[in-house]
Amino acid sequence: MSVQNPAERLLRWLMVIIIASMAVLVFLNVVLRYGFNSSLMITEEIGRYLFVWLTFLGSISAFIRNRHVRVDTFFLRMPAHVRRIVLIFSDLAMLACCGLIVIGGWQLTKSNMANYLPISDIPVAVLYFACIPFSVIVGVLLLARLWRTLFHFDKGDRK
Repeated sequence: MSVQNPAERLLRWLMVIIIASMAVLVFLNVVLRYGFNSSLMITEEIGRYLFVWLTFLGSISAFIRNRHVRVDTFFLRMPAHVRRIVLIFSDLAMLACCGLIVIGGWQLTKSNMANYLPISDIPVAVLYFACIPFSVIVGVLLLARLWRTLFHFDKGDRK
């Protein structure tokens, strides 16, 4: 399966880099702990941040490829015009959720700019900022999908 979109390719490479970084940190910590009876304290903090960012980037990738978990038993049995209405309302609801996530994430980011992690000295705001790119990107993709559903539904009849 090849990816034509350069933005999606960049997203996947970012996820690969994050996973590789997490694996190296864990491997290094295991070697230090069992080989030298010491450990790096920073690996837990960095690992937590990398995992949060990986989760949000993976959610964007899943949304782009339409791979999020959903139950569509009833949806697939609906007539096309009802399916279109359900798609419009579900996309509007998800768009509203993205807006709420952006607002809440921005408030958390601003309020945690002065808080730093004790070992790595990274601002806690970096953790909360991860939801903002996710919400903005998914929101833009939802607007594009909503546009297609409203004006080009009969051509693609998305399932």
